[in-house]
Amino acid sequence: MKGKVALVMGGGAGTGRATAMAFAREGARVVVADINETLAQKTVGLVRAAGGEALAIRADMAQAADIQAVMDVARTTWGGLHLVSNNAAAAPPNQSLTGITEEQWDRCMSVTLRGVWLCLKYELPLIEASGGGAIVNVASLSGLRGDPHQGAYAAAKGGVLALTKTAATEYARRGVRVNTVCPGGIATRGMEFYLQGMPELRQKTMDIHAMGRLAEPSEIADAVVYLCSDRASFITGHDLVVDGGVLVRSNVIDPSTL
Repeated sequence: MKGKVALVMGGGAGTGRATAMAFAREGARVVVADINETLAQKTVGLVRAAGGEALAIRADMAQAADIQAVMDVARTTWGGLHLVSNNAAAAPPNQSLTGITEEQWDRCMSVTLRGVWLCLKYELPLIEASGGGAIVNVASLSGLRGDPHQGAYAAAKGGVLALTKTAATEYARRGVRVNTVCPGGIATRGMEFYLQGMPELRQKTMDIHAMGRLAEPSEIADAVVYLCSDRASFITGHDLVVDGGVLVRSNVIDPSTL
């Protein structure tokens, strides 16, 4: 990826930060965009401390003007854009479908689905003009199978899967590949906040993974970087599940007891 320009939307922490650092290790210059500029700057500091090149910009994925500003920075600073991870999302509090408010639903959709569409709207032409490249939208197992008490998030991520396939089809002969990564549980600060104070839920969350653990952010980042690399040059419109075996985990037999 040496000489390429990469962008991580939502690169201020967790999987986004790990992805920015992984892009940099592969030689890319990285634009780190996040609604929290302080966190984005911290990611940039970590990239630079490891010998990479990066810059930070504040951006809200729900705002078209912010996305356009990110494209302008990539173009004017480093001449274009080649590789992207659209990582940012907004999940509402756990609520049933009948309990979630319209405001919570709309906020989730505005970032998690509409935000990805806005990113694609402005990223695709710039990548094509820069000579081609790849985009990975970070989706979720929730978008593949639904998720109790997270109906808005599941619906938004399901929309991301369909949107990704549409973009892949439209740009397959224009030099841009578009795929998704669908993670299972990830050991991030957000997950820790979700699980704290509920030890029984923590164990159940571990147990739904056949591997009995959550992913490290770097493991999801490695999948994103692979799909953006030339090693994945014949892959587009694909949903790569990186879930530690959630989808194959038996709810009937615990293999560890056999």
